[in-house]
Amino acid sequence: MNIIQEDINPKTWRAFHTKARHEKAIAERLQEQGLEVYCPVIETKVKWSDRHKKIKKPLFNGYIFAKVTEQERIEVLQDPSVTQSVLYLGKPGMIRDEEIEAIKFILDETQDVEMKPLQPGTKVKVSSGLLKGALGEVISFSGTKARVRIASLQLELIATVNAGKLEKLLS
Repeated sequence: MNIIQEDINPKTWRAFHTKARHEKAIAERLQEQGLEVYCPVIETKVKWSDRHKKIKKPLFNGYIFAKVTEQERIEVLQDPSVTQSVLYLGKPGMIRDEEIEAIKFILDETQDVEMKPLQPGTKVKVSSGLLKGALGEVISFSGTKARVRIASLQLELIATVNAGKLEKLLS
């Protein structure tokens, strides 16, 4: 008879906010500590005053991913360059293995990947929080926050919303 013991402290992928331009260094430090860390990078050309150079830069500025237990998540937060866990509904968010694998697959298939913030005029739907389900239009974008115009009940509400809570609507 095989008894399967359920892991009471499973490892799950978590996202962490980092200080600007510290992503790759954090990933290396955490990997040296034996943690499974993913910092997706893309190769891009940059123009310096005297030449062009190809560099590898993080796909998600200010974020790294780590597959950790709850205790290891707390240890990651001790790194001076990690600012906080990415939260979902007020709790540290979990990322499915399939989502990390999808990012890896895309980057294995092509390096022609580009991240763009939502542009003013983009129609969006709020995916979580107090305004969940509200439809609106992006007015402006700054860092991770978007100002969104939501028209409802013949009133116009303008709210600042975390961009991670917005879904772009297809035209």
